[in-house]
Amino acid sequence: MAASLDYKPGDIPLEEQDDRRLFCKYHYKGALLLFIPILLAPILIGTPVLICRFIYLTLCLYLIYILNLMARGAAAFIYMVFIPIAGIASSKEISVSYYTDLIFFVYSGIFMGIMMDSSKLSERLAYIVISLVGGSLKFLQIFLTIAAAIVSILVNPTISAAFWMKISQAVMVEYDTAGLIKLNSEEKPYEVGAKPYPTRPVIGIYLTCCYAASLAASLSPIVNPNGVISDGFGGSLKVLEIAMLMAGPALLGLVVMIFWLQVLFLGLLGGSVKRDLAEMAGAKAGFKQAAAERKQALGPWGIYPILALSLILLMFVLVATRKPRIFTGWDSINHKAESGLSVAGIGMSILFFAIPANYIFCRYYVCRQPEKEGPANSLLSWKAVNNNTPWAEIFMLGAAFSFSYSSSACGLNTYLADSMSSDTKAFNMKNFICGALLGTLWTTLSPATTVAKLALPTMVTAGNSFSLPFATALHNQFLLPVSSPANTIIAGWGNVRPFQFLLGGSILALFMFCTIAGFTILFRTTVL
Repeated sequence: MAASLDYKPGDIPLEEQDDRRLFCKYHYKGALLLFIPILLAPILIGTPVLICRFIYLTLCLYLIYILNLMARGAAAFIYMVFIPIAGIASSKEISVSYYTDLIFFVYSGIFMGIMMDSSKLSERLAYIVISLVGGSLKFLQIFLTIAAAIVSILVNPTISAAFWMKISQAVMVEYDTAGLIKLNSEEKPYEVGAKPYPTRPVIGIYLTCCYAASLAASLSPIVNPNGVISDGFGGSLKVLEIAMLMAGPALLGLVVMIFWLQVLFLGLLGGSVKRDLAEMAGAKAGFKQAAAERKQALGPWGIYPILALSLILLMFVLVATRKPRIFTGWDSINHKAESGLSVAGIGMSILFFAIPANYIFCRYYVCRQPEKEGPANSLLSWKAVNNNTPWAEIFMLGAAFSFSYSSSACGLNTYLADSMSSDTKAFNMKNFICGALLGTLWTTLSPATTVAKLALPTMVTAGNSFSLPFATALHNQFLLPVSSPANTIIAGWGNVRPFQFLLGGSILALFMFCTIAGFTILFRTTVL
């Protein structure tokens, strides 16, 4: 049997083996890549033609993505190739739709996280977290839920998920070193040399970061998508009204999220995970002391982590005060052009690359002699960025942005809105349910902020019975890595696969669908 460790580009991509029973395990993906486009081909004979072509491409793309049939970074460009061929939009338009303001903001969150690792800021903050929660995964999950929710409400869910993900990764490494958990599973990655898959407890902690951030953002009057949803209704639906409507579902959702992730990934109700964790529980005795000693070995805070933390806090302030909706932000200084989130995020990222980590003049900033005088690397190097950025997940997020644009360009949004239009302004339960279902589906396939910008203005023309549940359902973004930028970052850094998001988000998405729809019915006459 050929050793996979000796694999080089151009070699046989899988181990040679004579067991024919493993054929389906290794080769079903190639078969499905052929059969899925063929089986779905009858959709192409339907009308309206452009809409059917778009539905066909969307089903092919997302099935390939969810089933992991080919490299995600390559599958992400299916829209870019076939949308122009299908006559839905030009290549220039579809290319622009991939690279939005929001995707550059995602880059800035990733740059921030990589800087945290480079400066060992994530390790230092992880030791503070460990001093609070000890070696308990359950206490760690509850702490991360509260911490990610606070930063998400006050700043932004994408930044919150990136910040706490890096800290949680550092905590997981410490737990693994101490023998409290096993960080990586024994499952062999399909691609030779790929990053190993995390174990179930680790997945549960990682998902907590993005799910808590998304849930908390739904009740914030400061961050999107609430602000964009308000704009979609022409300002008649205020951000404070959206926050009031979402308060109940979001708070209940946090409780359900904690319970469900503990059941599924942390062994709350027993199973193999609980048995494995119980076997490792003996390592907890001296864990806090050992962690304190490793923290002591890091030494005092130097200029590198101090500068990194200072710039991150400044980034938080700039993002939070850009366009907070409840008071005038710095974006309103220039009335001629809007300054998106990328202005604050990428602007701070430039400083990450520009400011040296231990330069001679830094001693004047902190009134102390640097350990080594002379030139030094910047706070963030491009080599670290290139090696630690989840490019494939970001490309797939670009495809999700393109979904929202293409659904509008092919006329699908208009077609659906016209189908739900009603001559009467009276409440229509059928339209309400359809709006809630469509909103959940759209935000599963594309981030809520993008859907609210591109699809909601069209859906509003169908009346409040359809558009209001569609808008509130956009907060139900838990089923795929591309459902929100926060999910994308966690999936990329944590190597969490789409089907694991489907498992982790299934009960939460169902619960949120019911509670959001219920609260929307209760408060619909109050908010609109």
